[in-house]
Amino acid sequence: MQASVLCPGAEAERGRGVPADIDIEFVPLELEPGWRMRWRRLRMPHGELTREPFATHLRSRAREADVVHFLEIEPASAIGLVDRPALVQLHCLANLDPRVWNPLRTEGRTSIELLMAERRVRRRARWLLVNSADVAGHLRSAAPNSEVVLAPLSLDSGSYTPSATLDSSAAGLIGSAAWPPTANAVERLLREVWPLVLQRSPDARLVLAGFGMEQVRFSHLPQLRGVEWRGAVDSASDFLRELGLLLYPLTAGSGAKVKVLEALAIGLPVVTTARGAEGIVGDGGITVAGDDDALVKAAVRLIGSPHERRAAGSAALRSFEEHHTPGPAAVPVVNLYEQMLA
Repeated sequence: MQASVLCPGAEAERGRGVPADIDIEFVPLELEPGWRMRWRRLRMPHGELTREPFATHLRSRAREADVVHFLEIEPASAIGLVDRPALVQLHCLANLDPRVWNPLRTEGRTSIELLMAERRVRRRARWLLVNSADVAGHLRSAAPNSEVVLAPLSLDSGSYTPSATLDSSAAGLIGSAAWPPTANAVERLLREVWPLVLQRSPDARLVLAGFGMEQVRFSHLPQLRGVEWRGAVDSASDFLRELGLLLYPLTAGSGAKVKVLEALAIGLPVVTTARGAEGIVGDGGITVAGDDDALVKAAVRLIGSPHERRAAGSAALRSFEEHHTPGPAAVPVVNLYEQMLA
């Protein structure tokens, strides 16, 4: 099966780690400035790819394809332009995430636009592909006329070598501070979880990294001992290799979490909540805690014991290889393609 990719943007935006031999055609977006763009955005949120010149390129490439695979909401808005079997892959849903409906705030407008776009896509998509049982359950109820298929999110294990040494006992978290679920996880971590960790392990270290992960942005939170604000880093996987565990007390946010999967891919133990473990197949190397006390107990155990860290890290890597590498994860996707062609 041969795949080609149509991507909005410029060639310079080709992501790191994307093999050079993948057929990717980059199509620059030409957005109208001023009131026309705002009006179009009101009429069709996240519908930029339905306009020219991208629309013409999409129609042309779709005629050469057996199956068209739309990845996420913005591309999926153009599903009505193709006359081939088409599926939409959704990682998360605005309806399951923290709701901020105030249209006077940027977060509120973003939530409303995403919700409108998701509803439009649900009405048009015959096939929906998701990576989380929670998202699948919601879509089967909200889109009864669509076929909803669940497939584990996968990563290429070759991009995640070497594994973490786990010599360090530091706990850590990486993410964008601008994403409300991550910001809420940091709030919970520093207000509720980390003070209790320090009571039981006074020399414990916590490292926070990612865009906007700087102390000045969270100046309203307690300034606790052992906390290092790293800010943006060049490589998430390199940062994770410095840690002894990923500590992720997520309270809300739908879909499989890439940071959790990346941790498992390098053999890093994870302590998180049910929401943080959403979409993860198997329980090797990941501790799912229901409350702050359980989070603290699991974190302190791993911080204090190199043996526990290495045992959990080995289990994490084994679980990742069994369920989330491209081989096993691609099976339901290929089966779906065959069903669509039939």
